[in-house]
Amino acid sequence: MTSEDVHVSDQQALVIELMQALEFGVHGEALRRFFHDDAEQIEYPSLVDPRVGRRDLDSMIAASELGAGMLAFQRYDVNRWIESEETVVCQAEWHAELAKDAGPLREGQRLHTYSILIVTFRDDKIIRQEAYDCYEPLRMRPEPVEGPPV
Repeated sequence: MTSEDVHVSDQQALVIELMQALEFGVHGEALRRFFHDDAEQIEYPSLVDPRVGRRDLDSMIAASELGAGMLAFQRYDVNRWIESEETVVCQAEWHAELAKDAGPLREGQRLHTYSILIVTFRDDKIIRQEAYDCYEPLRMRPEPVEGPPV
């Protein structure tokens, strides 16, 4: 994810900087600088989680700590920006690979989403981040079965 050779607004630049930080594995308190103290994150239902997820800033920071080391890599490819006043809409693809097993997903599993991110700003920081993630079909590997050979 780079913004070289393309004019971006200050708000777009902050979203790009956040994506780059995530790509480099930044997590925990180091992410706080991107967000307003009253920030909220909303993740709408997806293939990975069928529920609407809401987090305040402290919960976002805690979740990033829990997820640290889960991915071998991740990359964001932004396809389009739409901006209006304090809101930026970003259409992007996210690519990642798991570094370790997670439920039915296995180490080495590749993940790919087509995402719409709606990011709202207050005082030059992110106050609200909404994500609509459409996952490519996941190739689930069966859980290893222990027991005597057949």
